Amino acid sequence: MTTGNREDYLINILRLTEGEGVAKTTELAAYMKVSPASVSEMIKVLANEGLVQYEKYKGVALTEEGLAYARQLRKKHHVLERFLTDYLNIDHATAHEEACRMEHAISDESAIKMCHMMGTHVDSDCQSCKKPCKAASEGTTNIMPLNRLAMSESGVISHIRSEDTDVVKKLISMGFVPGRRISIETILSDGGPRIVRMGDATMALDYNLASNIFVDTVME
Repeated sequence: MTTGNREDYLINILRLTEGEGVAKTTELAAYMKVSPASVSEMIKVLANEGLVQYEKYKGVALTEEGLAYARQLRKKHHVLERFLTDYLNIDHATAHEEACRMEHAISDESAIKMCHMMGTHVDSDCQSCKKPCKAASEGTTNIMPLNRLAMSESGVISHIRSEDTDVVKKLISMGFVPGRRISIETILSDGGPRIVRMGDATMALDYNLASNIFVDTVME
């Protein structure tokens, strides 16, 4: 059986249970539009791998390992789905179908980079990420919006965050992408534009626009 098929079962068990309780095999079969026999066969495989626990007449539940795996996979799905809808203007139904196929192939590292670029919100699935994005550490003192940095202070762009996808697109097109070192050259006024430097480039950035760029001030 393919990895994609196994992962489909894990993510759908998660969708039915949210990591709590069990999913009946008949319920899972109906949800996935497959036969009960197919479900029984896959559950045996997943149980042997330590990803699920099955109890006859009760149902199937994700183990701790299976839950982490499924949450990481679902996060990839959400990242891909948002990219397809918000950045490529693909309708939601099509984006969902394509994300279902792509989630099995994209690497953890690439998915995290997409999270950073789009400013994807931290949610319960982030706790299972093998390499948590900096957005998950936003509450720490070393990560702050660019507009809060003092004169001559510098750091590395951690992630971009905005409710407005056009703002994220604009910042990325200007070169504000995770991993780039940035510094404050001049503060024209409180609440006013910041003159920032990235590499050899210097530019003025509106105060509010700068609030969408999060900087890790201790990252080398």
